[in-house]
Amino acid sequence: MTEKTALKWLKQAVHDLEMAEKNIAIGGYDIAAFLAHQSIEKLLKAILALKGEKVPKTHYIDDLARELTIEKQLIDDISELTVDYTFSRYPDVAERVPYEEYTEEIAQEKVAIARKIFSELKSIYDHLLKG
Repeated sequence: MTEKTALKWLKQAVHDLEMAEKNIAIGGYDIAAFLAHQSIEKLLKAILALKGEKVPKTHYIDDLARELTIEKQLIDDISELTVDYTFSRYPDVAERVPYEEYTEEIAQEKVAIARKIFSELKSIYDHLLKG
């Protein structure tokens, strides 16, 4: 993969994180959690692309992080968001439908986790970019 491809993944990751934050303001708490997950997924894929690796078609961000041999604490943080890909989208995986399960507090927590992870992953991306 090329730097151009990696940059496209990065740009979308940044946008997803921005949209996650905006969805909290309008009560889209389930969408905020989903987009928090998506931002990390896309940044992990940007890093893989930058390393010249094939970008896998998966949404399991903890698996993507393990592929990159990222430190355990960061993988643990990433695991906090893994469930949100499915849980925030599918109404048959919980007692109530997703938008009823997510609160403002949960959404803020998910976005805060994503911001923290994003910062650390962006440092890895930048380091790889510099060569």
